[in-house]
Amino acid sequence: MAPSIKRKAGPSPIPAKKSRKVVEPEPESSSGEEAFDDMIDEEESDDDDDEEEEDEGDYIEGEDQAMGSDDDNDEEDDDEEDQDEFMAAAEHDASSKPHNPMGVKNSSLYKAPTNDEIQGLQESSDLFKSNIFKLQIEELLKEVQIDYKKAQPLEAALRKLKEIFDRTPAHQELSLAAIKANMKKKSIVIPFPSPEPSSDIQYTFGYSAPSAMHLVGSFPLKTVSKGRDGWSVDVAVEMPEELFQEKDHMNYRYFYKRAYYLSVLAAAIQDKKSGMSSTRTEFSTLHGDQRKPILILHPSGDKSSTDFKKMRCTIRIIPYIPASVFPAQRLAPGRNNVRSADATEQPPTPQYNTALQQDTAFTSHLTFLYQHSKNCAAFKDGCILLKVWATQRGLIRSTNEGFNGFLLEMLMAYLLQGGGANGGKKLANGFSSYQLAKGTIDFISQHDFTAHPIMMGQQSSSGEFSKEAFVSNFDVVIVDPSGKINMAGHVSKAALDELQHEAGLAMKFFTESSDDKFEALFLKRVDSPILRFDNVVKIHVPKNLAGLKSYTKVAALDYPSPFVHFARSIAPLLKRGLTDRIHLVATRYEPLGNWATSSSVPNFDSDSVITIGLLLNAAECARLVDLGPPADDLEAANVFRTLWGNRAELRRFKDGSILESAVWEAQGTDARHLIVGQMIGYLLKYHFTIPHDSVHYWAGQLNKFIQYNSKAIPERLFDNKVAAANGFQTVVTAFEALSKAVKTAEDMPLSVTHMYFASSAARLSSTFIPQARDFNVPATQFPDSAQYVEPLDVIIQFETSQKWPDNLKAIQRMKTAFYLRLADKIKYKGMRATVVEETAEDSLGLNGYLDVRVAPGFVFRCRIAYDKEITLCEDIISDRKSSQSLKEQHQKALELYNKHFVQAPMHTFLMHALAHKYPSLSQTIRLTKRWVSAHWLAPYFNDETLELLSAAVYTDPAPWSAPASGFAGFARVLNLLSTWDWKHEPLVVDLNGEMTAKERDDIRHNFANTRKNMITSSSTASPQTKTTSISSDHASMFIATNKDTFSKWWTWQSPSPMLVVRLKALAKTSLDHMLKVTASSAATTSSSALNALFVTPTAQYDVVIDLDPAMCTRYAQNLSPDAQYFVTKGDKYKNLGTFQKSVFGDQILIGFDPAAEYLAELQRTYGDIALFFHDRYGGTQIGVLWNPMALSPRAWKVNLGFNNKPADVNKDGVLEAAKDQSAKTKNGKAAAGSKMVVPNIEALMSEIERIGYGLVRTLQVNRDPSATN
Repeated sequence: MAPSIKRKAGPSPIPAKKSRKVVEPEPESSSGEEAFDDMIDEEESDDDDDEEEEDEGDYIEGEDQAMGSDDDNDEEDDDEEDQDEFMAAAEHDASSKPHNPMGVKNSSLYKAPTNDEIQGLQESSDLFKSNIFKLQIEELLKEVQIDYKKAQPLEAALRKLKEIFDRTPAHQELSLAAIKANMKKKSIVIPFPSPEPSSDIQYTFGYSAPSAMHLVGSFPLKTVSKGRDGWSVDVAVEMPEELFQEKDHMNYRYFYKRAYYLSVLAAAIQDKKSGMSSTRTEFSTLHGDQRKPILILHPSGDKSSTDFKKMRCTIRIIPYIPASVFPAQRLAPGRNNVRSADATEQPPTPQYNTALQQDTAFTSHLTFLYQHSKNCAAFKDGCILLKVWATQRGLIRSTNEGFNGFLLEMLMAYLLQGGGANGGKKLANGFSSYQLAKGTIDFISQHDFTAHPIMMGQQSSSGEFSKEAFVSNFDVVIVDPSGKINMAGHVSKAALDELQHEAGLAMKFFTESSDDKFEALFLKRVDSPILRFDNVVKIHVPKNLAGLKSYTKVAALDYPSPFVHFARSIAPLLKRGLTDRIHLVATRYEPLGNWATSSSVPNFDSDSVITIGLLLNAAECARLVDLGPPADDLEAANVFRTLWGNRAELRRFKDGSILESAVWEAQGTDARHLIVGQMIGYLLKYHFTIPHDSVHYWAGQLNKFIQYNSKAIPERLFDNKVAAANGFQTVVTAFEALSKAVKTAEDMPLSVTHMYFASSAARLSSTFIPQARDFNVPATQFPDSAQYVEPLDVIIQFETSQKWPDNLKAIQRMKTAFYLRLADKIKYKGMRATVVEETAEDSLGLNGYLDVRVAPGFVFRCRIAYDKEITLCEDIISDRKSSQSLKEQHQKALELYNKHFVQAPMHTFLMHALAHKYPSLSQTIRLTKRWVSAHWLAPYFNDETLELLSAAVYTDPAPWSAPASGFAGFARVLNLLSTWDWKHEPLVVDLNGEMTAKERDDIRHNFANTRKNMITSSSTASPQTKTTSISSDHASMFIATNKDTFSKWWTWQSPSPMLVVRLKALAKTSLDHMLKVTASSAATTSSSALNALFVTPTAQYDVVIDLDPAMCTRYAQNLSPDAQYFVTKGDKYKNLGTFQKSVFGDQILIGFDPAAEYLAELQRTYGDIALFFHDRYGGTQIGVLWNPMALSPRAWKVNLGFNNKPADVNKDGVLEAAKDQSAKTKNGKAAAGSKMVVPNIEALMSEIERIGYGLVRTLQVNRDPSATN
């Protein structure tokens, strides 16, 4: 009976003075059985010691979850309690005095810290960045480490395997046909690698019991990190040396014998008499290398003594050979070991050689790692942290071109003995796990692996194992301590570039002092291509890969799979062609899965898809011309023409130079950002004959949603091509012309000092690029559904003067006089101006404006700013003699002034600068606005809020780099909206990149106080209405900037918590759909697949009001407009140029939107009892949700504010109409129920329809609240 083995779940303590080796690296020193038993016995001994030193909680069994995720159900159940705890903590932090609620003197809770405690705090700060970071790391390690205490069934299974393999009978040398026949009888297909052995081979195959078995990999080192797909225990099975002949290292003979040996082991396990026949076995590949199949053992689930199902792991059987079987020189990188009969030369086969070499080093590498784990107490935890970081980024993959956990562990071990400055150590044995992981990542990010390959052992200055020999044969060189095996021989340069890029990002997060990036570094899963990369390319692999020109006979010697060779060839080609347009090219493809032992070895087929992720250089990716070498440099010019084929041409440039060049065609900013896609399609077609319909480029599919629908709307009304070509430059030029005309206007009482363009167009963030409207064309030439002309806000500031009046009403009249004078002066400069004075009697802040029509066809709405208005308002508000109504009037005026003349210009200035810093920000904002409005939420989320949300993914892009495409930016916004915890976290947007740590702390303090006040205010409510939810008159979305640290500018009043929850749910659903569509292997990238992102469900609304599209002046902006509403007589009959008479008259109406006016009227009239939802951009429906609180019965009174009817409330709380108003009780008084009323829904709907007469077509009732209450 195997002894029980107890293991600890947490980090290993410092090793005791007396310790043993985990493995015996030299098999001849002990028998195989003794070596394997020693490994398990040693684990038991170490675990007993661990248990004495530290007793940790058991691992909780359950389904695997994404790292860092919480239990949603528990969170919902404890939601109120969590918020109360949060607010209590915030209140405690905000207080400047210590609080002793019990009044206990000299309480131990309030003692001064001891010297040991102070030293501990200092050590935590030095070793773990901060105390919080240390606690977070400790909790993370507990979550991802395995519980060795529950490994008894696993240990029993391992011992049973040893017993099975030892008693497997040996047999004589058999021919290929004989072993195939024998295995077929046992329902096993030998997993021979490609190319399979020919039937006429002369050598034979034999079998004898393993010489030794060793636990290798992370399990014996205790560096296992639980992943989403479980984890594995690696068992290295040593094949006896006598099974191999001298030349078995050549022409796949070793790998064929290895595959047969593995088949015999599989057959032994599946034998009904083995005791483990119920264990499910499969073949797989080691790190995706098809040359090296392995055997996977899944738990049986039969609850026997060897059922390790609770460990949620698998066992991997890996055959290997001793290093003495083949002379090392025969496997040197420059040697050829795969002969080709028809090849004129025998080139080196470094991939083949290294694959065989690595099968000799399992135990030596484990010994190397174990020695470092003994010397460095935190080495194990450091390895786990490093692997968690890499796993979350998809850097540890099962394909044969990327890094794996073993390589990262070896790198950390190497840095404990070298890798530092002047040949010193990069890491020290006394480092914490945080310092080890950070130091390793820092080394990866900065080290030049090409110029300085890593040689862990003694370097040979010459010969077949010199540095030059390795560098000339491999993309990445990390040579093990023996000096002969390149452990990274399979790693591609693209995989290294990706690792270094992510390491560079991680170092930014590590060194950022203003914010804690622990979640971004270790908890968030950030490997989704759409979120991680700017553009994504899906290549559907053609069937004739073996026939590609690049897959030569020489290439086939080292890469037997044409698919693998093709996948490795893409990134180098794209990097050569795209040059500085990109920062990174990353390659992904699904590895070959496991296969049944009775099935043939699978291969990559024509359905395989290769995913290419691109990180763009925003400054260069949109250029039209790629410059090559001068014409007189014949060699370089030939290389350039070989790369670009008929795209290459000689061009003379303005400076007189004549260069090879490749020119690309694109009009407009959006189209120019798709040039990279053109280049990729051409390169793949030219060099690999990949047809264009097999290359699917995810980048511009969302562009159509921020353009007019050209299929339904004639170009004479709105021309997308012209708008795309000119962008926002046309409207900016028009503003500059206006600014010049106003500033140079003569005979003005005061000169204009500043003019500010404060519209969303100035921020390059208007949903649609403004298009000029020819005001010389009568309004009758435009259908009513395309009549909308948007006014663009402008602020005018005059020089200071003492002659301004001291009364707000008089100031408004003075502004009107200035408007009239300006209108008169600029008409001589070809501009037509209209002065509008609003009629609201109580309006003191905004009581008029000047609309100016500027060529080629824009309208600027100008308002005058006078700073003294702020002082006048504040004086009235602070004056005790002022009446309450007067104070409220001036408070409203002050808010309006600040919003339009202080906040809007400042916001525009900061966002304009940010849009120039990040060119793709403009498209991201426009898509976000379109998406929010398409889901009918625009009435509650103003433009500025959505711009800040979009800016947040650029100013703080962690855990990624800032997006360089609108496609990725929009996906990141959806991710932010779907994951941000608005209740417990403020969103800080550093618009100018100058926010200090103190400013961030102040924002958090303000946020905590805001939430505390909300809880306090809700706790003082009546028991019937008491709630811990965030009240609707405060910032449910706390978005703070450099200038607005209290989030009072844009989100203080709206949206409400309910709307924030709605937005979050819509964002999650939209992002899930976007990820699903882009991850699909379907051969299409049509933008129609993403249409669902912008279609909102309507069934959840109580009432849906259907509007007449012909009466909606913004209907042209609709996502799917009906073409019949844009057809004029002139379109049908060319000799007629007039349209039917407009119901709005013959004048062009600026900013007139009947749907918006109707919506505003509904909100003013019924805002207390219902919420109204609408798509601002051409929507023809309005959704209505009745307020459940307003539907509750209330006492009747005069001027209740809405149409009502009597109601009764029964004992169950169900509302029923009063049955008999004259009913009497026993004492002769009227029934109490007759005094309670509820809204009369039927009458209210009739009123809503009557208000919208001529605009409203129908009202669709989805739910009748009177029937359910």
